[in-house]
Amino acid sequence: MIAVAIVEDEESASKQLTEYINRYGKEQGEQFQVSLFSNVGSFLEPYKKVDIVFMDIIMPGLNGMDGARQMREIDPETKIVFVTNMAQYAVQGYEVDALDFVVKPVNYKDFSYKMNRVVKAVKNHRRNLLSIEIPGGIQRVCVQDILYVEVEQHTVIYHTTDGEYRVRGTMKNVEQNLQKWHFLRCNNCYLINPRHMEWVRGYELKIGEDVLQISHPRKKKFLEELADYYSMGEAE
Repeated sequence: MIAVAIVEDEESASKQLTEYINRYGKEQGEQFQVSLFSNVGSFLEPYKKVDIVFMDIIMPGLNGMDGARQMREIDPETKIVFVTNMAQYAVQGYEVDALDFVVKPVNYKDFSYKMNRVVKAVKNHRRNLLSIEIPGGIQRVCVQDILYVEVEQHTVIYHTTDGEYRVRGTMKNVEQNLQKWHFLRCNNCYLINPRHMEWVRGYELKIGEDVLQISHPRKKKFLEELADYYSMGEAE
């Protein structure tokens, strides 16, 4: 199920987008849950995270561009597609990392083509989510947001761009779970995400605001694996 929000003050445009989404879902075998909002304020307060938001730009009160800026302060992940009468407004979408835009009146063929791209982006993002069992529930963390993982006895600490998560576990299990994302072991206690590493100097490396130690026995292998990672262009 893919959650979609339509933020549009024109009832006819909102209805058309809903019909297009349902039609696309039937054609592609996808399931969508669509929520409608007639203004930015009702969409943001209270804010409920969705996978995709279709945001009209020109609306009474807070416009769609400013609404997207506010949304990005609390949600950097949701895919934004702007809906506008004038294509020149869509250029500003780069400021809020908008994925695409559609121009009114919306043509279904064009809409379907853009939906292919948006749905693919949503699925790619979901594949990069790691579920962590925390006290009282499950925390889903985007792997790209993990700086490094630290192990203290039987406690695993995920250091992320949004804070720390502590769970019971072992380095062996963590290393297996993160292997396909090319995390690297620099000593017995640390497993780092090389995309966040700033530098390596001697037996130290900096990642985020922290300086971590590289153990002597692991240094050669670590540097070889790091070189392999960079040779892949950091993309895989």
